[in-house]
Amino acid sequence: MVKTPLDLASTVLSPLLLLLLAAGGVCAAELDALPSGDLEKAAVSAKGTAESATAPDAGEPGENSAAEEPGGEVTETTPEGTGVSAAEPADEAVSQGAGEPAYVPEDERQVEVLERKGGSLGYNFVFGDDNRGRALEYGFLKSSRSGGLFYRHMEKDTNLELEGFYLNENDYHGDLLMDYRGDYRLHLRTESLYHNLDREILFSPSFEGPRTDAPGSATYSAEQDAPAHYGVSVVQDRADFRYRLHNYPLHLNLGYWRYTKEGTIQQRFADASFEGEANTVYARPRSIDQQIQEGRLGLDAHLGPVDLVYDFKIRYFEDRLPTPVATYIARNDIHGNLERLGGEQQHNENPDSRFFSHTLKLHTSLSGGLVGSASYSVDQRENLSDLSDVTGARHMKVYLQNAAGDITYTPCREYTFALKYRRQELDNGNRGALLSANFVDPLQVVKAPLETTRNLVTGTVWYRPRHDLSFVGEYRGDFVNRDNVSDLPSPTTWALPDHSATHTGSLAVYYRPFKGVRSSAQYSYASTDNPAYGASFKERQEGKLLLTYTGGRWGVSTHALIRHDRNDEVTHFVLNTLDPLDYSTMPLTSRHGSSENANVGAWWMPLPKLTVGFNYSYLHSEVEQPVFFTTVVVGSEADSRFSNSSHVYTVNVSYALGEQCDLSLMAQQIRSRASFSPADFSSAAYAGSSTAGISGITAQDTVISALSARGEYRFSRVLSTTLEYTLRDYDEKNSQNINYQTYNGMVHAIVAGLAAKW
Repeated sequence: MVKTPLDLASTVLSPLLLLLLAAGGVCAAELDALPSGDLEKAAVSAKGTAESATAPDAGEPGENSAAEEPGGEVTETTPEGTGVSAAEPADEAVSQGAGEPAYVPEDERQVEVLERKGGSLGYNFVFGDDNRGRALEYGFLKSSRSGGLFYRHMEKDTNLELEGFYLNENDYHGDLLMDYRGDYRLHLRTESLYHNLDREILFSPSFEGPRTDAPGSATYSAEQDAPAHYGVSVVQDRADFRYRLHNYPLHLNLGYWRYTKEGTIQQRFADASFEGEANTVYARPRSIDQQIQEGRLGLDAHLGPVDLVYDFKIRYFEDRLPTPVATYIARNDIHGNLERLGGEQQHNENPDSRFFSHTLKLHTSLSGGLVGSASYSVDQRENLSDLSDVTGARHMKVYLQNAAGDITYTPCREYTFALKYRRQELDNGNRGALLSANFVDPLQVVKAPLETTRNLVTGTVWYRPRHDLSFVGEYRGDFVNRDNVSDLPSPTTWALPDHSATHTGSLAVYYRPFKGVRSSAQYSYASTDNPAYGASFKERQEGKLLLTYTGGRWGVSTHALIRHDRNDEVTHFVLNTLDPLDYSTMPLTSRHGSSENANVGAWWMPLPKLTVGFNYSYLHSEVEQPVFFTTVVVGSEADSRFSNSSHVYTVNVSYALGEQCDLSLMAQQIRSRASFSPADFSSAAYAGSSTAGISGITAQDTVISALSARGEYRFSRVLSTTLEYTLRDYDEKNSQNINYQTYNGMVHAIVAGLAAKW
């Protein structure tokens, strides 16, 4: 996003500068202003006294009279003749005159007005070395002015809250909330975030490989883009309005959501095929300017025994830049005949699309022993592709239907039963012949998309024998049916099972032995009869443990998750012939996966104003399975293992240095490793094909360090200053792959600001 910092900053700095100058004047004069509510009371009291002094004569019917008592005190005389000081509150006067408080209607009740406001001004210094985008992945890497403001006004019928902060032209947020008597509610929000992206380094030098359309070999090379900084700015704007029909149980909800993405990315694409002598992989910069807009209309009403909710959404995605174009070379088929034409061709389109959704929900009262709910939604997504050399995809539609029903029954305090049902149907329609001007035969045969039906049934039982002990048992059945599938791959169908059923059972225990302690344990087992993909599981076991304790001056929290997946029915296919395509099934292979995640955190207050916290996290996952390394023929696969692990250490310290100063410090280090280790393998059919060296060039050993220190000093109740320093460092330790070293970098950020609030 290209913006001038003055465009946004000037709107913040000018009013806030006046705000801070005014606040500084108040501090210099050492004024201790009354809260706004006290000022209002004083004004009302003074106004009442003045009105009493000029009241009509007491002889007029229905009017109060003011008389001056001995000593100069002004009093009011009610029709009943009771004299009360005009400075006393009305409720107290009634109580003293009649002996008991009188009922005041809600519309006439007096509520104290609460008002708070403030703002800040500052500057954000950003500097560093090497690849700063990897060190600070989400953050704009330029120094800028910063500022913020907030305003809160709460009274009897109206609430207003305004809050915003500006760090730079690509990192800011603002929020406005207005409410009038609960009948009208408006919420506006805008926020922006910058994402730094990597510049990938392609392979070098070029190498040779086989070709199938003619004798000889083919050359594979890469065209690298020039060094550049890649990143995108993401902006979200949201507006929600709710109207309640006064004294009627009906709400009208209107909403608008806008999502934009602007910037530059690295586009990687290839003009490569086994049929041809020259094959090239490209890396080029590509500008991004995309927008999503969504509108929402909803109604909800309380209709006696049930509540009714209707929601309508329309969403439109638009790529506001043209599709990239590149020059491709002509390609033959495996017999050496011309199949694909060369020349300028479009590639990597982000097609525009349109989405509609209607949702209807019903539910009974959420209190009571029996609660039921049901919903139905129908969605439609339409492809609005605008390619000029390919036709047939525009106006393709996908229909999605979802139905759900829930019943919860609580016969007594000890037991609760719940039954949930979900159904989803995915259909494709309005698909024509796919024609491409880039082929000798424009009519292209493509696979039909999958159409699925999914049913999900969940049954849950809660048992609470005591207030501090609970047991939860659950069964979950997931049933999927697919169309356009077959046992073997083909040009028109997908090699997937036509149905899959997954059954999952779990048992959880929640226990609170004494005050401050919470613990839970859960175990689940799942099995699938027909795993759909190689990464799917046939059996899964999972265990979770949680234990927390919170005392007066210290606390600890631990959490662990262990998961093990097994699939002994991984399907691979052998390619028999290319023309026509013909496959056969290889013997089944197995895939094993496991993961362990654990977290331990503790905090301690050795002194009343000092808090120390420590947290350690461990994440590990490992997968073992055969992988193809040359082509899909018997003997071209080798057992492989991929593993990655991370250790995260975090220390937090905060200290209140007296009543005017707060200090905090945070230090964190992440140490992660990843490796891909195939078994030794070499191919006699392809000279030089070997797995040797793959482990070394793919291994990663990364250390990410972060340090943050913050201090705040309050000159007075109104004026304060803050100073924050942040260091982020990204360091790749693997020296065998020089490309990884290009990601190393360090960023320093200093934010200094002056704030006022009253």
